[in-house]
Amino acid sequence: MLTLRALPIRRDGGNNLIAAYHDGLARHWSPVQRLIGHALSAIGGGGWSAAERRFLAADIRAQGLSMRDRKGLHRLINPRAFPLTANPLKNKQLFAQMAQGLPLPNACDPDVMDLDRWLMGQTDIIAKPSYRSKGQGVERFVRQGNGWQGKSGIVTDAQLSVSLRALWRQGGVIQQRMPTHAALADLSPGALPTLRVVTCLNEKGAPEVCATALRLSVGGPRPVDNFNAGNLVLAVDAQGRCDAAWQGERPPIRHRLHPATGAPIKGAMLPDHAEALALALRAHDRFRAGFTVIGWDIGMTAQGPVLIEGNWNPGTDILQLAEGRGVADGRLGMLYRHALAQMPEARWRGAAAVERDRK
Repeated sequence: MLTLRALPIRRDGGNNLIAAYHDGLARHWSPVQRLIGHALSAIGGGGWSAAERRFLAADIRAQGLSMRDRKGLHRLINPRAFPLTANPLKNKQLFAQMAQGLPLPNACDPDVMDLDRWLMGQTDIIAKPSYRSKGQGVERFVRQGNGWQGKSGIVTDAQLSVSLRALWRQGGVIQQRMPTHAALADLSPGALPTLRVVTCLNEKGAPEVCATALRLSVGGPRPVDNFNAGNLVLAVDAQGRCDAAWQGERPPIRHRLHPATGAPIKGAMLPDHAEALALALRAHDRFRAGFTVIGWDIGMTAQGPVLIEGNWNPGTDILQLAEGRGVADGRLGMLYRHALAQMPEARWRGAAAVERDRK
């Protein structure tokens, strides 16, 4: 995988966030880097993808941040992202170590715990590979009699133990599946609902909540709530009141009621909303070294908000869809511009048009 930074020859100054990003690159790059950036732009290496054009309206895109551009921007303002093995927001085992003391799912570390004994006390677990995103590779195992039901069928305790140890050796994590808050059970029947909270260091260097989006499952066999897996995303206002939800279809579909359960979505109140935002701020304070912006996934569980993971390259697509506006129009865009304005010249010069994503 690579990080590509495309630089249009003719830059549109109407989007002040993209203008700040592209102008900074052009000002600090060598002629060779500028030429490479222009070539990437000419072959479609930047700007909006066809998929984004299908579900984001033109007025949102005009003030928005595309998937192709955000990785280059995030890598610039989050210098601790690479190498991935040392990135606590990508290396799931390192994340679990650094997040100790914050509310986390009950997990097993086979290096210091007896995995077989831990499994004896569990009935529903989640196995997550490391260095993955968007729910890729996540698998749920539910105890069925003397075995465990996974996506490929029933496995024995011994077989599950072997596969989980292999997952752990490759950097994955093994966690108890957290029960969904009772008030959200009919709104997310297939997976734990998560509140995506994007925090960014502000002008005073303190973490600030800049954007949120609630993700709900439509049901089905995959134990994830990701939008790109056909699930739901929606905006939540400052009081915790839910808007209608978008479903990740092509094109997206809007729902006032849950498509599987019929439960009302629009107008529902999100439980523990303030506590979830406070948890995201505490988490960013813990992980602030090297990370200006972080997208947190907060599980809305029966025991209260739980920190599931942090993302160094949080997607802006679902935020822009849920909020109905481009990132540049909001507080997050303002803090992006502030971070770019404070960027050391050496980091600008080191942000090449093509960078290899070191693991």
